[in-house]
Amino acid sequence: MKRIWTIWILLVLGAMVASGCGLTQQQLRQVDEARDLFNKATAAGAKKCAPCQYAQAEAYLALVNHYAEIGHGCSPYLDKQVHSINIVKDKSLEALKLTPCEKPPAPVAVTPPPPPPAPPPAPAPPAPAPPPPAPPVVAPPAPAPPAPAPPKPAPPPPAPKPTLVFDTIYFAPNKTNISPFAAKALDRSGTILKENPQIKVEIGGHTDPAGPENVNQKMSEKRAQSAKKYLTDKFGISENRLVLKGYGSTKPIADNKTEEGRSKNRRAEFRIIP
Repeated sequence: MKRIWTIWILLVLGAMVASGCGLTQQQLRQVDEARDLFNKATAAGAKKCAPCQYAQAEAYLALVNHYAEIGHGCSPYLDKQVHSINIVKDKSLEALKLTPCEKPPAPVAVTPPPPPPAPPPAPAPPAPAPPPPAPPVVAPPAPAPPAPAPPKPAPPPPAPKPTLVFDTIYFAPNKTNISPFAAKALDRSGTILKENPQIKVEIGGHTDPAGPENVNQKMSEKRAQSAKKYLTDKFGISENRLVLKGYGSTKPIADNKTEEGRSKNRRAEFRIIP
């Protein structure tokens, strides 16, 4: 009997070890759905029309990327991951409902024309006049020249070009390698650059303030270089279209007092340049 219980416990422990705590395919799909909703809100102009909802969605998306990057798929991280994904979806949908935010032009009031004046009373018939002398014979006038043809209508204005939106990629602490989630974002950026060969971009690398500033400066440059190498190797983007810049920890976009804020500051951003 004791031997049977020992075999059973070993089988349960083996199943627990084999299951691991990595993210499941369903969780990865939920992360992709949250990112797609956020990107749609960004392209629709939600950052201008719904800044509060957009900022909350962006902050929680960074937290989602952080949990996905470090590979936590079990409690208590699983509850935090699901909670963050739901907030990204909800806030992105709220922001989409508030776009576009431009007001239509006010209708121009049309004033009806005034009524025509009443005709004057008919004058009394004049006294009969003597018959006029016979008119002189006059040659008929020359025919008038034909009227000029109307001008051709002006061509319609060209359709506005769509706004190009590049995804920001994020890095783990003290890391410069491209994670699977960063690779998906770089694939979208590479497609944009491939379809628009006339544009150049600056790739700016950033870090959180942990560590000496000279080390942070070198790490920010290496992060920008990793993004550039991925685009040139996979998409064949010319190097003269990609300008690298390392900013160290000098340009944070979130509070470095929290882990959530520091995870948003460990990033590489794209900016279109002339």
